[in-house]
Amino acid sequence: MMEFIMINNQLISDGNEFHLTPQELYVYSLLSISRDFREDIYISVSLLHAKGQIDLASNKKRAVKAIKDTLISLRDKKVIRFTSIDGELVDEFNANDILIAELVEFEDISHTQLKFDVFNELTDIRQLYVYLATYRWSNSESGIFTCSKSRWAIILNCSESTAIQAVNKTIEAGLIHKNIGDYNDTGKQNTNQYRTTPFENDEITHHSFKKKYVEKVVEVETDLEHSTVEQLKETEQRFNKFRDENGEDVFPFEQDYVAVLDLRKQEREVGLTDIEKRVLRAGENRIKKLKKQDYLIDEYGNEFKIVDRHIENARLYIKNRDEMNSEYH
Repeated sequence: MMEFIMINNQLISDGNEFHLTPQELYVYSLLSISRDFREDIYISVSLLHAKGQIDLASNKKRAVKAIKDTLISLRDKKVIRFTSIDGELVDEFNANDILIAELVEFEDISHTQLKFDVFNELTDIRQLYVYLATYRWSNSESGIFTCSKSRWAIILNCSESTAIQAVNKTIEAGLIHKNIGDYNDTGKQNTNQYRTTPFENDEITHHSFKKKYVEKVVEVETDLEHSTVEQLKETEQRFNKFRDENGEDVFPFEQDYVAVLDLRKQEREVGLTDIEKRVLRAGENRIKKLKKQDYLIDEYGNEFKIVDRHIENARLYIKNRDEMNSEYH
């Protein structure tokens, strides 16, 4: 089984006729991972919505419509073709209609590989584009992608402020790293550099060194009554880890869900420290993905999802814990 998605470089090259928007690239990637063992892609709009971990709209109806519109846009760009199961070309289709999709092959076969585990960790469609735009240069001599704010806006098809926000979120997620441009002899700042692997101390610019070691001194602390900093760090690691070294699925502990519920309450009441914000964000992202798993049937014939059971058990644990604590005070 392939462990990556093949993205033709023409699809992520600004100024190219096949250049995709972030939403088009995301849906294209969903199509790619939908191949069966015969390399066929049988999909419907509803199935693609269920398969994706990123919501394209505020509710299901709008999200399904966004996927349908994007499929049509990809077809019109001649990036994909789709037919009915009878082999007939399709112009109109409904959300539940089964289609056979075909990804168009290009004469220029240069491509960038998108690993499944990276794709599954993405929480925003622009993160996907930022990562790929950077990663495609990983095999160059320096592995560096030099990109200005204005070019990021062109690549992501949005304003400069929105583009830089997306880039910064991708950096915060640890998917790419930035080396800030120093000011040159003309008084202008050199263009920032990006890479998917960290810049070593002997590579970083003076500006980056100041940001890393001088200006940013962050205390790692927590105000949670029932968790230490080390426990929170371990919880964050479990939320962010999907597979172990043997490729086996890894899931959070029940105590990790307790931490999320405690952090939600603390965020409402007094706010969170930096480490607490990181843990809560990792927990919410993992819970959101786990909620997309299929329902199971319990011994009484009731449908349930494992993550919902864990959260309910965490609530009961907190209730009992707080009741016991109140008896001693």
